[in-house]
Amino acid sequence: MTPPQVNFYRRLGILMLLLLAAFSCLVARLFFVQIIRGEHLRREATSIRTRDVILQPYRGNIYDRNHNALVTSIPAYSLYAHPDQIKNPGEVAGKIAAVLGVQREEILKKLDNKTSFVWLQHGVEPDLVKKLEGIGGLGFVETSTRSYKQGSLAAALLGFVGDDNQGLNGLEKYYDHELQGMPGKMVLEIDARGRQIPQSAVVVERSKAGNNLVLTLDQTIQYYVERELDRIESDYQPKWAVILVMDPKTGEILAMGSRPTFDPSRWRKFPREVWEKNPVTLYTYEPGSTFKMIIAAAALEEGVVRPADWFYDPGYIVVKGRRIYCWERKGHGSESFAQAVENSCNPVFIQVGQKLGKEKLYKYVRGFGFGVPTGIDLPGEEAGVIVPENKASELDLATMSIGQSIAVTPVQLLTAVSAIANGGYLMQPHVVRAVEDASGKTIRKVSPRVIRQVISSETARQLSGILEKVVLEGTGRRALVEGYRVAGKTGTAQVPGPGGYMEGKYVASFAGFAPADDPRIAVLVVVAEPRGGEYHGGEVAAPAFSAVVRDTLRYLEVPEDPVQKNREVPAGQDVQIKVPNVVGFPVADAIWLLEERGFRSWSPGKTGLVTGQEPPAGRSVPPGTVVSLRIATGNTPEKLLVPDLSGLTVKKAGSILEKLGLKFKASGSGVATRQRPEAGQRVAPGTTVTVEFNPP
Repeated sequence: MTPPQVNFYRRLGILMLLLLAAFSCLVARLFFVQIIRGEHLRREATSIRTRDVILQPYRGNIYDRNHNALVTSIPAYSLYAHPDQIKNPGEVAGKIAAVLGVQREEILKKLDNKTSFVWLQHGVEPDLVKKLEGIGGLGFVETSTRSYKQGSLAAALLGFVGDDNQGLNGLEKYYDHELQGMPGKMVLEIDARGRQIPQSAVVVERSKAGNNLVLTLDQTIQYYVERELDRIESDYQPKWAVILVMDPKTGEILAMGSRPTFDPSRWRKFPREVWEKNPVTLYTYEPGSTFKMIIAAAALEEGVVRPADWFYDPGYIVVKGRRIYCWERKGHGSESFAQAVENSCNPVFIQVGQKLGKEKLYKYVRGFGFGVPTGIDLPGEEAGVIVPENKASELDLATMSIGQSIAVTPVQLLTAVSAIANGGYLMQPHVVRAVEDASGKTIRKVSPRVIRQVISSETARQLSGILEKVVLEGTGRRALVEGYRVAGKTGTAQVPGPGGYMEGKYVASFAGFAPADDPRIAVLVVVAEPRGGEYHGGEVAAPAFSAVVRDTLRYLEVPEDPVQKNREVPAGQDVQIKVPNVVGFPVADAIWLLEERGFRSWSPGKTGLVTGQEPPAGRSVPPGTVVSLRIATGNTPEKLLVPDLSGLTVKKAGSILEKLGLKFKASGSGVATRQRPEAGQRVAPGTTVTVEFNPP
């Protein structure tokens, strides 16, 4: 029998072993928790009792070339809420919505989500914060919001930002990596119920402000552009319009504006199609006659034509069975190449394009930068459209020679025109000239970049002289600027659509540079689908070009040319053309003929017969003059006035006489040169009018 004392010590030993084992397990567990799992559990505990709040940095400023502030960041607050602390979400949502000017349902949807944290609104102004202070469950974090100092000035160029300080369009998007800065972090400590512990906010990482941009843009020149765009929009209500100003020697964009426009600080209030695209880089269009500058440059450079070479324009040219007309249906007759440029003569340019040939024409189309993006520092630039060379037909070659069958962007065209202005060098366009840090120290400068030399300086000089005559004596007279030599070219292009060109839709444009002998600026004005009857580039776009060039050169203190200063010819008033006789015409045909001859028209109606006109037939007036028509409607009169058919084709003359109820007898072909009874005589309905036609 074991003594009791032995049993006691045995039981004590077992207990001690058990206690040792338990302690060893506890130590092992503590080692596991504290050492092996310690860091993970500490992070988990911290995440439960704290919440990280990202602190958005001050976004960099944007300045014009003279350091005038265009875009800055101003103090604001981001509003957040603890929904689980808000007992009456509906009432609180109503108060917030009333102060911020947003929909109550939008706020309520966020408050009904019973989480411990939710952002309600970014960019809240300080005075609004004061009105929301004291509402339980709300909090504010100091941040910043964008301020566009000049409203809609250069809106498409500058772009805008989203709620999270990210650039969404324009320069704000393209240079987002420079502007946005580095975000910081603030830690909030919360209790077991998810409520913020008062005065517990600790900033652990401070935000770093973004870099500043210094643009090539000049705020004053931009004002001139915006002013002219407003006038164009008021007068013509176009689908879109663009004015672009460039320094041709450096490729710097001095001004860039478009219509319609928007306010970048309230971009959501405007239709998507207004703010989504910058037409300067994203809209493509057929340039029409402004593209003839490129064809002329290529032809002169290759030596296939000289300014004094003579051509004959009968009013049309036939290419592969298709008749392509000159805008002057009667034709320009014999003219030199220089005169053909002044007259914007389609048949002559098609002949020149044929002389160039496909290979050389495409060489210069590509050389001047068409068919590829220019590389301008703006987002989403289009490349334009050119027919692939291996698929281009003889007809494509002909139409490209007059600015059809090719689509360009405004920035592409002005970059090419600048190459003519600066002596033949294609420059890369750019809108930023320097990047600065938040203290104003320059980090990087952007230097002008020559892409290639396209034509010789001699060819550029020769063509500049021809283009100067376009403004002095040709189709661009309304681009004249008193005191300065101006070179340029008008453009009036039809708008292509499904199945061909759309009736009554045009793109009016003018491109040029000044002073012609030593250009300081190159300017492009494009007006898409103007309304109100006028659509020619010389009438719609040239006056805006003239105004921008005049004010810009004076602002830049460019000395005036004494010869041009003494020229006693108001812009657009030196050309005189005779008003045609449209008395006796059906109204629609009278309007057509006046527009064909370069006039505008007004009538109290669209049906009936013309009984009078002012100015009268035969008076010499400037192109674009409005001819007011008097009309008579109702039953056919007993005696009809025989209209003046001179210059009309057989088809058009017959059509007019048929509408009047007169019979038609034609002899010969071409255009009407003689008629019996003569114009102005009164005859009975059904009378035969004999018309003699001869080649123009």
